[in-house]
Amino acid sequence: MAVCVSMINMKGGVGKTTLASQIAWYAAVQLDKKVLLIDLDPQANASQSVMSPQTYVSYLDAGGLTVADILEQFTPTGTASGSPKKLDLAKVIYPRVKYTDGSLLHIVPSRLELSWTLRNPTEKETLLPRFVAKVEKNYDLIIIDCSPTDSILTDAAYHCSRYILVPIRAEFLAAIGFPLLNRSIKAFQMRHEDKVIEVCGLVFNDFTRGNVKSENKIARKAVMDEAKNYGWYVFKHDIPHSDSYFKAARDGMPIDSTKGAHGKVKGEFAAFASEFFPRIGL
Repeated sequence: MAVCVSMINMKGGVGKTTLASQIAWYAAVQLDKKVLLIDLDPQANASQSVMSPQTYVSYLDAGGLTVADILEQFTPTGTASGSPKKLDLAKVIYPRVKYTDGSLLHIVPSRLELSWTLRNPTEKETLLPRFVAKVEKNYDLIIIDCSPTDSILTDAAYHCSRYILVPIRAEFLAAIGFPLLNRSIKAFQMRHEDKVIEVCGLVFNDFTRGNVKSENKIARKAVMDEAKNYGWYVFKHDIPHSDSYFKAARDGMPIDSTKGAHGKVKGEFAAFASEFFPRIGL
């Protein structure tokens, strides 16, 4: 059975999509795992980062299915009959790559129309976990990239997940989303007492190396203090900023295979990975 981890921070702009994509790539390429990445953000940045922007656009133009189809599968399609159609789950999964040893990376893409789900959310939060339950036997790891809001999409991710990873940037108001995230998790657990879900850790992400400004130090301390209050682990290995991550996203490639990526950048991500995967049992 796959381990499922959701990438959540109620504050946007923290680099969670880059992190989700690179964790998925690392597990497939370096750890020889079977990985499924689910893009649960209407902006679909993870989809473009893994598939490459050009491939993603071509996929949509060809009528490719997305996570929006999972959540809207029982909604009338607007055809003459007005009847919903049975969803072919296999067609929602885009097979990005499969290696000779059996390791692979697949993705359930997103699209902007996913935001329509928020207009009529009744009971739809159970549709994604139903999908995951049917396919998880095919994977070792499932990563869910979430939007920075507390919504039905967040609840859908909670239903699927065993762990939550929280990316953070050391900047002003870095911890502003922590109380909301904590309340959101606790409220979900009160409604679903049999569901075990926990924060596996917080990771400082996408910050400038070298001469760290005083504001960054203040923000880091605030995060550390808040994490201690909630009993949340903070990863010892950070992931500093590098433009190579942007190139990796444009090319739809792991950082290790991105042309021009410095060895130091690859080593920094590998150091985080060596700390992260044991915490989720991989």
